[in-house]
Amino acid sequence: MTQLSIRDLQKISGETIGALSGPTPVKSGDRTVALLVPLKTADPDRLAAVLARAEALAKGRKPAGDDAALAPFGNVDPVDWSIEAVQALMTDRG
Repeated sequence: MTQLSIRDLQKISGETIGALSGPTPVKSGDRTVALLVPLKTADPDRLAAVLARAEALAKGRKPAGDDAALAPFGNVDPVDWSIEAVQALMTDRG
């Protein structure tokens, strides 16, 4: 689907919304009034790979403010994104 009307929204199921290929405009006549973005379940293996890559990239990083190479990017996020830190954060939330 390239777009939905307000009336279409009343008729479609959650499965249909989840199957949308990406953000879909919701139209009222010719006017776009909303954007419907289907939420997808995250792939745990892919998330683990991204986290491992982030940790590998952070290993050689100096604390925020000490690395002149990061200066062009402004205020850099000083959060510890190591696997252990993220797991501890998730445990605290559970």
